[in-house]
Amino acid sequence: MRNKLLYLILVLPFFMSSCNGWLNVEPEDEITEEKLFTTGNGFRHALNGIYYSMESQNLYGKQLTWGVADALGQMYSYNKSGSVNEMEYGAKKYAWDHYALKPVITSIWKEAYNVVANCNNLVQQIENADSEMFDWKGQEKAMIWGEALALRAFIQFDMLRLFAPAPAANPGERKFIPYVDTYPSYVSKPKTVDECLELIAKDLKEAKQLLWKFDTAKTFSRSDNFETKGNTFLGRRGFHLNYWAATALLARVYLYAQKEDEALEQASEVINFASEKRAFSIANRYSYGDRKCYSDVIFGLHVIDLLKYNSAVNIMENESRPYYLCVSEIEKNYFGEDLYKTKVEKEEIVKSNDYRFTYWIEDMKNQHSNYRFRKYEAMSSGSTASVIDVSDHIVPFIRMSEMYYIASEILCKRGAEGLSKAKTFLSYVKKCRGLKDSDVSVKQIATANTDDFVNLLINDMRREWLGEGQTYFIYKRLNKNIPAEKGGFIEAAENVFVVPVPDIETNIK
Repeated sequence: MRNKLLYLILVLPFFMSSCNGWLNVEPEDEITEEKLFTTGNGFRHALNGIYYSMESQNLYGKQLTWGVADALGQMYSYNKSGSVNEMEYGAKKYAWDHYALKPVITSIWKEAYNVVANCNNLVQQIENADSEMFDWKGQEKAMIWGEALALRAFIQFDMLRLFAPAPAANPGERKFIPYVDTYPSYVSKPKTVDECLELIAKDLKEAKQLLWKFDTAKTFSRSDNFETKGNTFLGRRGFHLNYWAATALLARVYLYAQKEDEALEQASEVINFASEKRAFSIANRYSYGDRKCYSDVIFGLHVIDLLKYNSAVNIMENESRPYYLCVSEIEKNYFGEDLYKTKVEKEEIVKSNDYRFTYWIEDMKNQHSNYRFRKYEAMSSGSTASVIDVSDHIVPFIRMSEMYYIASEILCKRGAEGLSKAKTFLSYVKKCRGLKDSDVSVKQIATANTDDFVNLLINDMRREWLGEGQTYFIYKRLNKNIPAEKGGFIEAAENVFVVPVPDIETNIK
């Protein structure tokens, strides 16, 4: 792995209003590594720079959320979207050598490991840093250190999920990607899937130990913004990868690794905390301007230019062929049993009690065939401007609902008592999303056996994760066929579930 000596970005438009005092350095938009790590503020800058670099379109600003990742999961009907994006079309066909897709895959790889390099540099620098340079001394040092460890685990877990088989496919001792934990790293040898998962879990467990003093306190709170000035950087943890996000991520990792006991332990820790402290509540706040239901987002990213370059939500009215994302097979693959038709002023309208349909889906011209995806559309109204600002720019990574899904999937296989508890969790998520006892998918839970319940669970995950890049990994983790757009399935196979490592890295031995 060849990593250049990196400069960390300091002029971050999002942070300009809150950290102007930090920018009295030279040169104007960069700072050398030697100066950066001589103050506590420099370490804060380094951490903020990592989050900022994750906003790239090739990473979580598009491709690893509503872009390539969702295309691989057969989420959208690109032929109904007004025009065809060749890159996404190639991803949907798993055409890895497609002229428009291949360079994007290379950019994903390069930019992801560039972020990992910044994480590793920060980890190595802070390990020996003097605690006295930080405003909150050792506690702040531990917090920044823990976040850097968790971030490098988060990103490399996603690289593993893309570029290597899932444990369910029995990859054996074959080696696919490296796990890079040193800086600089000029050549990093690939590891097995199990080796990578062990290192990811190790980093997350160490991160939890470093983060717990901040984020398990009785005073833990999360601001409804991404402000980082003063003590807000420390005391109100925003949507950063805090202790609870690291715990939730570890639950995701353990489930992927087929370590169900460990996954249930981590998910239960978050569920119990959320219940006791009323944290990460799954609530409808649309009237306030919260289209994305971000109150239950445990970990998410503020993407400055999300609306600017997000063609998924910006219908170009002046263009002859407007482009928008059309959700694939909305009735068959998603909300079918919970949809109903009603007449409004003599016009037949498709509706559902499910907020995820009401707020995230639009029936284009009431054709009952072209359903536009709206989760990332800007909110034009709401009673709280700050809520609209967060909702317009946040990209969710981990939701509270996922903790209930993880617990449900594990418990449903553990006898009648476990299945009953699993049904309680799934019913809770559905009702929090607006569904009622009379809705079909809720009624189906009561009589479901284990196999039926798992199918109901997968269906709800698909609804929840529209536009969030997770659906593809459901089928990969379970080694299940992926529902295809026009009926039938994409067969579970390695050529579907493993993205080839870019040519720039295939010489690693």
